[in-house]
Amino acid sequence: MEFRKFLRDLFEGEHRKRVLSSPLTYQLVERALKLARGSFPSQASYMMARFALAQTGRAFSRRVPVVWTSAFFPVEIVWGLNLCPFSPEVAAAFLASLGFAEEALDRAEQAGYSRDLCSFHRLIAGAALLGYLPPPAALVASTHLCDGAPLLFQNLAAFFRVPFHVLDVPYRADRDAEAYVAEQLAELWRALADLAERKPEPAGLAEAIQNSNRFRANLLEVNELRCRVPAPVRGSEMLNYLYLFFAGQGSREAAEVFACLAREIGRGEREGKKEERFRILWLHLKPFYKGELMDFIENKSGAVLAFEEMSHVYWPPLSPGDPFPSLARKVLSHFCYKPLEARTATVRMLAEKYRVDGIVHFSHWGCRQSVGGSLMLKDALQRAGWPVLLLDGDCLDARNEATGGMLTRVQAFLEILAERKNFRVGERHDHCRN
Repeated sequence: MEFRKFLRDLFEGEHRKRVLSSPLTYQLVERALKLARGSFPSQASYMMARFALAQTGRAFSRRVPVVWTSAFFPVEIVWGLNLCPFSPEVAAAFLASLGFAEEALDRAEQAGYSRDLCSFHRLIAGAALLGYLPPPAALVASTHLCDGAPLLFQNLAAFFRVPFHVLDVPYRADRDAEAYVAEQLAELWRALADLAERKPEPAGLAEAIQNSNRFRANLLEVNELRCRVPAPVRGSEMLNYLYLFFAGQGSREAAEVFACLAREIGRGEREGKKEERFRILWLHLKPFYKGELMDFIENKSGAVLAFEEMSHVYWPPLSPGDPFPSLARKVLSHFCYKPLEARTATVRMLAEKYRVDGIVHFSHWGCRQSVGGSLMLKDALQRAGWPVLLLDGDCLDARNEATGGMLTRVQAFLEILAERKNFRVGERHDHCRN
């Protein structure tokens, strides 16, 4: 059974809004998911799909308050109150993967959202206006890493007539900044508890923090195992686990997914390509709609995505006994929310650790945060000896893709890598003969 085709057929048509909100839909999809279990690349990816399905059904059921959270917001706060976190950015990627992006993007543009804005935010706006997303009880967004999400969430809070809370993150990581963010997180925790008419229990937040630490430890184990050659996991598959990063940290299930993946790799159940012509470090995200780019890179070119910067564990362990300052440190420690030298140093470390031949930066249209410094990042990495390709594209809006041009640029880049590898082999042979 082709599970993605089943979902496309299920949600196709003019009754999509009603289908998405029906409890019967999620019972039907769960049965189909079990039948399609063998089509998943791993038990871990199947577990993640079940978790995502359960959470989506929970969000549409309205049994508990739904809190929309922006990417990189510390969702442990929401899990600690046993509320339902919902990541609209992940939902946007999912809708694009099913081929439903264009309708939502068109609706957003009709409402005045310009096409030069990030397609994640345009698709969220359009899907919300069409009624394809679960209505929130509140929206929370962080200002770090993305300027667009807080502004979009402010608009959508007015549309849904619900509270909007913003986490203001300073562009520095000293003690004053930590205390400032920690105080805001504590206030947010209390505000969400009041919204849900619940008492904010420290024990619930401590449990979420412990789950988040298990998530971190299990992911670190996965990342260490991924140093193996050949690469045991496809990079494009790992980029799908971003759902857990954005909506799962603090839950028991998200930690268990990475524990399962670590076991699968450790037991040798995940075997990579026997021949790896090129190992690539992937920066930023990927196209989530069906296209030729990822298939060409991972299936036809002989290349593998050995690692992707989104999977890097950049934050220290959290403290269950001191949750808000430790969550503040997590927020402030992201290497992309610092001077460009921090991202450059992190990318260089990952390139060396995973023994890559080259680096590809997928420059998502409209993402000022990632694309803004990409030319300087490329120059710095190339001076350090790493070949870099800046690949312009769009994660969700296929209308912005020039497939032929992207494939041509990737092919040319791989030819450069091939020449470099041949040159190095020749150097080694000459050295041995001497």
